[in-house]
Amino acid sequence: MKKILIALAAVASLGATDYASAQNTRDDTELLISQIQTNRSAVVLRAMNLSDAEVAKFAPIYDEYQAEMKKVMGRGVDVVNKFAENYGTMTDDAAKSILKDFFQVRDDRVATLKKYAKKMEKALPPTKVVRWVQIENKLNALLDVQAASVIPLS
Repeated sequence: MKKILIALAAVASLGATDYASAQNTRDDTELLISQIQTNRSAVVLRAMNLSDAEVAKFAPIYDEYQAEMKKVMGRGVDVVNKFAENYGTMTDDAAKSILKDFFQVRDDRVATLKKYAKKMEKALPPTKVVRWVQIENKLNALLDVQAASVIPLS
């Protein structure tokens, strides 16, 4: 699991972009998310160490979760890109809009994770559900690092 997360982090570091290019930022961020999403199921299944019976219960719920979370993460990319596009010329109205959208995406990410953790609890033991939540947390942290890398501090 550690090796897989390190590899995904390396992919994330390759996605760092020039702040002046909002379109390249969008393309690189979307590419990274696509790469992580593509490998995500394999990473999760390997780290979960599920029996065949557990995989049969887990997989459909996880696929549903992934589809819903992909939409939420796409909105997160839009927020980052909105910030990048307004950087240097940010108005108060744009800043308010970005903050509102940012917090809504964060709230939706947590709500989606909670929703599917409850579904997982019906299919898996609580120890496996908490393991899944922790794995998702780590993978989402990698995506957050990528998003943060395109936003300058000054």
